[in-house]
Amino acid sequence: MRIKTRIGRADDLTEMQKHPPILSGDHHITRLYIEHTHRQLHHAGAEATINECRQRYYITRIRTVTRYNKAVYSVPNKESVPASPPTGDHLSNRLAHHRRPFTYTGIDYFGPLTVKIGRTTNKRYVVLFTCLTTRAIHLEIAASLETSSAIMALKRMIARRGCPTEIWSDNGTNLRGAARELHNIFNENMKTEANLKTIRWRFIPPGAPFMGGAWERLIRSVKNSLNTVLLTKNPTEEVLNTLLAEVEYTVNNRPLTYVTTDPEAPESLTPNHFLLGGSAAAPAPGTFNESDLNSRAQWRVSQQLADMFWSRWLREYLPELQHRREPHGRGEALKIGDVVLIADNTLPRNTWPRGVITAVYPGTDGVTRVADVQTKNGVLRRPTKKIVVIPTGPAVLP
Repeated sequence: MRIKTRIGRADDLTEMQKHPPILSGDHHITRLYIEHTHRQLHHAGAEATINECRQRYYITRIRTVTRYNKAVYSVPNKESVPASPPTGDHLSNRLAHHRRPFTYTGIDYFGPLTVKIGRTTNKRYVVLFTCLTTRAIHLEIAASLETSSAIMALKRMIARRGCPTEIWSDNGTNLRGAARELHNIFNENMKTEANLKTIRWRFIPPGAPFMGGAWERLIRSVKNSLNTVLLTKNPTEEVLNTLLAEVEYTVNNRPLTYVTTDPEAPESLTPNHFLLGGSAAAPAPGTFNESDLNSRAQWRVSQQLADMFWSRWLREYLPELQHRREPHGRGEALKIGDVVLIADNTLPRNTWPRGVITAVYPGTDGVTRVADVQTKNGVLRRPTKKIVVIPTGPAVLP
């Protein structure tokens, strides 16, 4: 069956062009032909595909079939997106109440900042330690990004805040080196069983800064405060030390809970309540007489204050951690053997590394958020939000 067109008198046209055969757009063979034409045109757009098909056949509903038959025109390598798992539960270190501040610590660097020493200028970096439970921060200056400088900054922090049980960080070379050096020192020098309780240093997956949001967000707060109080471009090292101490106090005085306007309500809970016993601008809560403040009862007062703050932490701050930003995931779960691309925003998409999933790491809720990918350059560990699965099976036509 051919269509009766109005161009039958045109010269130098074949009979196929003057009266093209009619094909049903709903037929399976017709859709296969459209797919073949689309691939011959190197996955050109819908209009180019329609124009090429009309050179030989008149296809009914061709525009509708071409635009809405996405299975025909999808290019897995170009259109696939990484899976997005649901937001996981908080780790136990975020919920460890009634523990000494900085028992669970996150660490990160920012900088460099330029300081003036005599007539010359030198670079300095700031090391941020944050308590993952109380959200308090501690700032130290590092002279360089070397491993030895990271270890000395950690030692100064431990001398002032106590030794952490667990440290979390990204995969910076200096932090990896510091973890390795400390592990060797502990293994060589500590003899007794009590001293064998070393610091557990844990790392977030490479290429996953969003998993370190606990310290990344505080770095932003510190930078904003520094930009406000730093009046000179190249301060002296003494001035920088003073400014960092003031910024540390300011950030630790931020409210963790809702700020009410009720004058009778207690002040909002801040990290300084756990570090200093209060916001430092207000008197200690509660009323104590001389008998409570003598040497025998003093420990009861401090214990009562600590319990009061932790009770408020459980009652006011902990419920705010219940919110799950992405309660529902998107995309299929990764499986061993999947052919994937590793997304890298610094490279064009057609140069992203390709590999095969060799291992997956489900969380306590059974959802996989980290996987190992075997590439030609070795095994890379990446979050699922950076992994694009390439469909290897044939396209399924409707």
